[in-house]
Amino acid sequence: MTGAEALDELARLGGIEDGWWDFFGTWRVVPAETKRAFLGAMGYQVDSDQACIDSLIEAQNRPWLRWLEPVTVIDAGAEAPVLVLTLPSSVDSDTFAWHLDEESGAGHDGRFQVDTLSWREERWIDGVLYKRWSLVLPETPPMGYHRLSLTAPDGTSAAATVIVAPDSAHSPEAVAGGAKAWGIATQIYALKRRRDWGVGTYSALGRLAAGIGRLGGAAIGINPLHALYPAQPRRFSPYAPSSRRFLNVGYIDVEAIPEYGECVTARVLARRPARRAVREALRRRTYVDYPGVATQTRPVLEELYRHFRRVHLARNDARARAFRRFQEEGGKAALNFCAFEALHEIFTARHRAYWRRWPLEYRHPASPAVAAFAKAKRVRVEFFWWLQFIADEQLAAAHGAGREAGAAIGLYRDLGVGIAGDGADSWLEQDSLALGVSVGAPPDPLALKGQDWGLVPFNPVSLREAAYRPFIAVMEANMRHAGALRLDHAMALQRLYWVPEGASADQGAYVRYPVDDLFRLVALESRRNSCLIIGEDLGTVPDGFRERMGRMGMFAYRVMVFEKTGDQRFRAPEEFDEQALAIFATHDLPSLRGWWDGIDIDKRERLDLYPRPGMAEGERAGRETDRRALVAALAGRGLLPANFPVTVPIPDDAVDQLSAAAHAYLAAARSRLMMVQIEDVMGLEGQMNLPGTCTQHPNWRWRFPMDVEAVLGDGRMAALAAGMDGRKGTGR
Repeated sequence: MTGAEALDELARLGGIEDGWWDFFGTWRVVPAETKRAFLGAMGYQVDSDQACIDSLIEAQNRPWLRWLEPVTVIDAGAEAPVLVLTLPSSVDSDTFAWHLDEESGAGHDGRFQVDTLSWREERWIDGVLYKRWSLVLPETPPMGYHRLSLTAPDGTSAAATVIVAPDSAHSPEAVAGGAKAWGIATQIYALKRRRDWGVGTYSALGRLAAGIGRLGGAAIGINPLHALYPAQPRRFSPYAPSSRRFLNVGYIDVEAIPEYGECVTARVLARRPARRAVREALRRRTYVDYPGVATQTRPVLEELYRHFRRVHLARNDARARAFRRFQEEGGKAALNFCAFEALHEIFTARHRAYWRRWPLEYRHPASPAVAAFAKAKRVRVEFFWWLQFIADEQLAAAHGAGREAGAAIGLYRDLGVGIAGDGADSWLEQDSLALGVSVGAPPDPLALKGQDWGLVPFNPVSLREAAYRPFIAVMEANMRHAGALRLDHAMALQRLYWVPEGASADQGAYVRYPVDDLFRLVALESRRNSCLIIGEDLGTVPDGFRERMGRMGMFAYRVMVFEKTGDQRFRAPEEFDEQALAIFATHDLPSLRGWWDGIDIDKRERLDLYPRPGMAEGERAGRETDRRALVAALAGRGLLPANFPVTVPIPDDAVDQLSAAAHAYLAAARSRLMMVQIEDVMGLEGQMNLPGTCTQHPNWRWRFPMDVEAVLGDGRMAALAAGMDGRKGTGR
């Protein structure tokens, strides 16, 4: 075998696809240098032909040189669960003992003689014959996470994780059977209240959730709540987080913290005239000034934490005990995250924010130096833990406010597709990540030059070696205080588009993931957390992926502006998928008004985001066709007059009419869940995020011009709710 042949075979074994079709219809072959970059990120040595050959042999032999695979995912309905056992032929007549520790604490034991098992296959390696057998357990354990251990007659042992997962995800009563529901989608930072400090908060979210619940809405959709960078407030994209396992503390409502009402010093600090004047200026801004907000909140939070230690922790009262319970629940992972936050704060001040530039002894969470730091700086580490405690409290209150007011689903959270390469998760989970590559997307109509999101993907090889623990932890964390979860770019369960470091976004390739196992794990966590799963399945979707989502009980994501037939008419309400969420647009698209006026086309043209001349004009012509098609669809249902003007810009008095008609159209759709963006109800022109841009567009900063109370009291919101009689989601 040549080195080139070994490289290609190793790439296939690692899940790297040979090529992909771009949206122009051209087959793009993945070059050898891209395969080497990806395999290197997976941990293989591929810097020479011989290294490729050696790595291939090692990868092929690895499963044969251990008794059990690190993890086996079993169907909860299996009558006779089977595990694959691999042993040298020299032990064929030996009797082994097995022991299964269930997650609940129950234990089961058994024994077997190896050659009485069902033989599967065999292989010679270095003169030793290895045989593969089927080990059948007497019965299927309950759904959950269990541990199986095997012991040989000489006392040698091995262990593996056994996961029992359902064949479908949770379906709440609000959208089960023939039931339909509706909800409001928003970005937390955009929410205003009369006394906020320049950014939306968990308290504002709770107020919105309660109001929507009273109006009959079932769900309140929000942007990702992933932890960002307290030491770097200019890094505010919710889709490029430091950690997906912990919360964004930037949305904490300082004045809603119990300690704020107790601590005179903090209130005096907050109410100084100069600080109040700055906050008022921040509140009036059209866009969030994240660094400005941080300068207001951080000193007060520091003072409140000192009060918390001085009063509550010193007395070990009920509030202190609640905090200690929260710490216990978070365990070692939370301790390491908070240690990272403290280290990141120190090294950012020294212009060494990226953890790979820290002193060597701090570059891995398992380092003794990190443990020593966490102990020596316990007070500072616990400050970040306390911030997580407060954020968790306020998020729980927001979810509870919606549920108590009648929102059957409550908060509908959003899980970003990846993490930044220099953040907490990349440090915490570096052994399970493919460092040195990033996640993106090939060219498509939304980003015609392709996208490099700068996010680090899980390494599919090491992820399985870790029994999927990092993936499971992310799922569990994001279903907390939520009744629904959107998987951004859900196709990541099957494959991701990787981009080599330093390459342009159109020079990437797809890498496959263990799709069967990942789908089952999502379903398991969905059941354990009573959380509806919605897969954002837009863009390039692998064959059979949507069908798999349907079988697993996961909702599809149907955006009206994309729901057109081959003859370019908009799909009729009865043609929408039933097991789906329907919405007019998304945060990556302009509002309904902005879409009509083509503000996204104008912006992309100004920013030179079109790869070919004339594409902007082509899109404008297509948008005019779409406007006419939309009017035809709405007029055909009696929701708009047939002569509704298709002029640009749309007149102010026509926006509300168009919005009401579009939402009435979606309300009649077969899709069991319908979401409405606040900016579309209010007739606002804007776009939360413009794909393909970073600083060129005010991404993730736009604030609504009216506060939450005004939104809830607006006649357009009342009219929207009144038109949802057939979508009154009930049940819990």
